Amino acid sequence: MSDQTPWPLIAKYLAGECSPEEKLAMEWWLDDYSNSQLFEQIKEAWQQEKQPDDLSEFDAERGLRRLHALISSQSDISLESEESRKKVFRLPKINSWLAAASVLILIGLGYLFVNKNTTRNPVASVKLARQVSGNAGIINFQLPDGSKVWLNKNSKIDFPEAFVADKRVIYLEGEAFFEVVHNPEKPFIVRSEKVSTQVLGTSFNVKAYKGEEIASVSVATGKVEVSKEIESGSPIRITQLTPQQELVINTKKDETYIDIVSLADIGAWRNEPLVFRNNTYAEVISKLEEHYAIKINVKDKNLANCRVMASFNEDATLNDVLKLLSLSNAFQYTIDGKNVTIKGGECR
Repeated sequence: MSDQTPWPLIAKYLAGECSPEEKLAMEWWLDDYSNSQLFEQIKEAWQQEKQPDDLSEFDAERGLRRLHALISSQSDISLESEESRKKVFRLPKINSWLAAASVLILIGLGYLFVNKNTTRNPVASVKLARQVSGNAGIINFQLPDGSKVWLNKNSKIDFPEAFVADKRVIYLEGEAFFEVVHNPEKPFIVRSEKVSTQVLGTSFNVKAYKGEEIASVSVATGKVEVSKEIESGSPIRITQLTPQQELVINTKKDETYIDIVSLADIGAWRNEPLVFRNNTYAEVISKLEEHYAIKINVKDKNLANCRVMASFNEDATLNDVLKLLSLSNAFQYTIDGKNVTIKGGECR
């Protein structure tokens, strides 16, 4: 669990007053196992806290004392065996818990008190949608505002079914290409684990797979602003990008650099599943294994460092690809079911 626990967000979530963007942020926070364990502890204490009978005489201090008592009683639980120790989730130190719980109950019960007899916020009632791609292939679809999305393999995207807030915020895990409908009144924001990309209307590619050190944003048309996501507070602005610029970010080392890329390379995976732009054979083989679900054994390891410039149509067969590559680099190959063997070869 992060030390930057989002207590106000948790309170709004329990009170049912999150905007779609806040609800998505909360759900992503809950994806972490330790965060979900802590949330269950908070939720249990929350559910045991009954709302004051007379809301006109709401006493936040009384509610706070009740929650303190609940937490104190849980901290005194005795663990009778080693087996039970493994199963019981330990609470943080009581002092830090009480400080955070004070904020939680004051904010959370405050939301219940203020909104008890008012009409529900229409933003909070907007349903959320999710699109997920697997190993099978690329999917494309339209967002509620008409913006187009191409989602690469093994990626997912979360978004409200209607953009009713003053910003169009979506969450991406993986890689996607966007053609965004221009709307200066509602900036379009793509958030991932480490990177936030904001535009008004443009086309661009974002690659940010969970767990990978390298993330990137490249621009085909228009202008985008890229920021670094942090645990607490607003994202930190990194730079603005214009067409044919790509920002590459090493999220582990916190390093960035800007490269110039061709328009043909930006989101090329959408239309041409097999595109190689000065890639090594090691990279080509990895791509072929993924694309055709096969295993390739290269007998001559010197071939791994050769470079390839080639592109293939979507319906190209494995034999078509290997035949062309073998002509370019003088190697022999055999295909035996799901196994391919490559012998010989030279760099040209």
